[in-house]
Amino acid sequence: MDGPVKATVREQRLTMRVLAQWRAFAEGNDFPRRSQIDAQRIGADWANCLMIDLDPDLARSRFSFVGDHLRDPSWPIFERQYVTDCLENTLLHLATSYIDRVVSRRTVISAGGTGIHLGTPIIYRSILMPLSEGGDRIDGIFGAANYREIPGGESVHDLQEHGLS
Repeated sequence: MDGPVKATVREQRLTMRVLAQWRAFAEGNDFPRRSQIDAQRIGADWANCLMIDLDPDLARSRFSFVGDHLRDPSWPIFERQYVTDCLENTLLHLATSYIDRVVSRRTVISAGGTGIHLGTPIIYRSILMPLSEGGDRIDGIFGAANYREIPGGESVHDLQEHGLS
């Protein structure tokens, strides 16, 4: 008689799938380098990913990559825009709003909740993960985010009360 059959289960959450890849890229180090992030290994999730080159002045940090599902519609072309160039009330703005915490705490941080994306109420999840070329200083961020629209009749909470409309 054969042993138990192990079912292969694909993690349902984008943030957890991308976190698992980040950990694999780190190869036992605290943080992976930018060059270790492999779009092919991430596969279809790459469209929901972003990479940021950090500047010591965080306001001057620039995107080095923004996946198609996160692209800011106000940018006609991608030209390594500053993180501060993100339109408010977009998923990209929500997903990058806590970079300072990732840098100061030197750890992965995931966030989620309700927000507005291009005028539509959403529920989103995001994750930001530190990168380091030398292993000591956080000099980059790798992240991922996705969302779903909140249908008109669905009641999560009053968006007006939280200043999200």
